[in-house]
Amino acid sequence: MIRKIAIVHTDFRLYWPSRLKRLNDFLAAKGIEFFVVEISGKGSPYSFDCDSGIDATMQWIQLYQSMGMEDIDAGDAVGKVIDKLDEINPDVVIAGPIAFPSGAASTRWCARKKRPVVVFDDARLDDVPRPFYVDWIKKQVYSLVDAMVIPASSHDSTYRYFGFHPEQLFFGVNAVDNDFFAQAAEVENKSIHEPFLDKPFFLAVGRQVGKKNWISLLNAFKRIAEQPVLDKWSLVFIGGGEEHEQLVVAAGELNGIRVHFIPFRKQADLLEYYRQASALILPSLYGETWGLVVNEAMASGLPVLVSRKCGCSDTLVRDGVNGYVFDPDNPTAIDNILLKFVSLSSVRRIEMGQASTDIIAEWGLDRFCHGMWDAVSYAYSEKKRQGSLPGQFIINFWNGRYRPT
Repeated sequence: MIRKIAIVHTDFRLYWPSRLKRLNDFLAAKGIEFFVVEISGKGSPYSFDCDSGIDATMQWIQLYQSMGMEDIDAGDAVGKVIDKLDEINPDVVIAGPIAFPSGAASTRWCARKKRPVVVFDDARLDDVPRPFYVDWIKKQVYSLVDAMVIPASSHDSTYRYFGFHPEQLFFGVNAVDNDFFAQAAEVENKSIHEPFLDKPFFLAVGRQVGKKNWISLLNAFKRIAEQPVLDKWSLVFIGGGEEHEQLVVAAGELNGIRVHFIPFRKQADLLEYYRQASALILPSLYGETWGLVVNEAMASGLPVLVSRKCGCSDTLVRDGVNGYVFDPDNPTAIDNILLKFVSLSSVRRIEMGQASTDIIAEWGLDRFCHGMWDAVSYAYSEKKRQGSLPGQFIINFWNGRYRPT
């Protein structure tokens, strides 16, 4: 009988507090104690929104409250996680990716204690090409993992490659609080006053780094901005990052007139931008394992224009129904998709937004809870995986490392 479950990760920011609150309530209804073990207390790429409201009644443990993950030695982090798991003594452990200290420590502890471990991840083989020997090592470590929670069947092939059988794969990790973002369609925030809010605009939300391909989006918009069909349209970036200044310079004379830059906003403050936008666009080139901003926009009732390189494109975007998928490697693809969208009637764009709402309805926090619970139940009911002989050896030395995404 499962009495205690612990979930371990490098940090639980942005989308995680609402997920964990719902999972805590879900498990409490089953009489199960739930422990949250967070290694780092500060400094993730999403630290601008880290005060998302942790429920004080939850058993939430931060091992390094005042340190960012990049400042914590991986070996020390693994040691602290193992000590904490010894103290909690859970029946099942849920852990972040094995590439991180959280997953490495949890897999090691469970192998030693002969307890089931469930790992959640959304990485795909194509997102981060690796040398063959790195994949071989990962396969050995994965041989000790009892079940995986991944986003959707679009990611099956990656985890089949790493040695999992279909019955070990469960879905639901990439869910957001749909009810929260649905407010965007209903609640007007009178405190936000932007010159572009009363006109149609494309919304581009995310860190301004190379893999997001914002510069190609900006250049595409500049090339077509003077066409009559785009006369009243703007392009709005929300975020910041290492390419921010480059983007501002590239915007040139359109900056502040047709192209607008807004700093990072907390989720609550994004609602008004989602409420007023005409569509979200995400033109990523690589490394976009899913693209949770697409979930946010769809839950807010927006059409979505999404690069085929984004992990969610096959699952959430139905081409011509709730948006469009495009090839970000094609120099004119973004131009064409912007023109295609603005050429639609306002009625058709509203229908696309409603389709987004309908599609994303199954991707709320209940999906997350049931996916986690199904994986835990399976792992607990099955015989603990012994793993390969190399895996049994490697796990004693494997500490992972922190690589913010």
